[in-house]
Amino acid sequence: MVRLVSSGRAQVATLEPADGAGRRPRPGVAQQRQDILHTAVRLFAGNGTAAVSVSAICKAAAVSRDTFYRCFDNKDDLVDQLYRQSVSANMLAVTASQDADFSDPQWLHRTIDDTVDAILAQHEIARFLFLESADPGSRAHAVIAAAFDSAARSMQRWCRRRYGQAPSRACFAGLLSAAQWLVHDAINQGMRPRQVRASKRAIEELFLATFRGLRPDSL
Repeated sequence: MVRLVSSGRAQVATLEPADGAGRRPRPGVAQQRQDILHTAVRLFAGNGTAAVSVSAICKAAAVSRDTFYRCFDNKDDLVDQLYRQSVSANMLAVTASQDADFSDPQWLHRTIDDTVDAILAQHEIARFLFLESADPGSRAHAVIAAAFDSAARSMQRWCRRRYGQAPSRACFAGLLSAAQWLVHDAINQGMRPRQVRASKRAIEELFLATFRGLRPDSL
């Protein structure tokens, strides 16, 4: 900004920084949301979601309550976003994909590899959610159950298009639950390459065995 200042009888033009120039820019909502999520995972992992208040999250993340509620509706919304970010988005992208072909071994191999890798990339969130979901009264349990139900419905629709019939949602939810346990086991084993490969192949075997048995006369 240009400002005129007096110097004796003359006016001299000087440059002043624009408003806010030189200050560190405030993080945008997307960055604030990620900062809060990372802080919440650390707190939840040590204490569980029920014992951690919004105020505690704000204090640990060094943000105001206004900032928290600008990013999330409430604590349940935060847990929902944790699950969508780490697991649900990857799982539903596969089960609801237009090119899904659960009867194709090559498609399954490639898809399981990619999906497990994406979940392991955010293993801290995935591990916390798996442990938290063991409590039937927890938000994590409700979120995971809803995601499994949605994915199971998508798999049923695929079966009906392919075979005219489909197993129950409980069957597919059980398949997904077993796959989740295998991913969690790989995380607990330190995500060593050998263990990750073993978990991926076990998931693949479960899916292949399930869908190979879906001939019309076996349903």
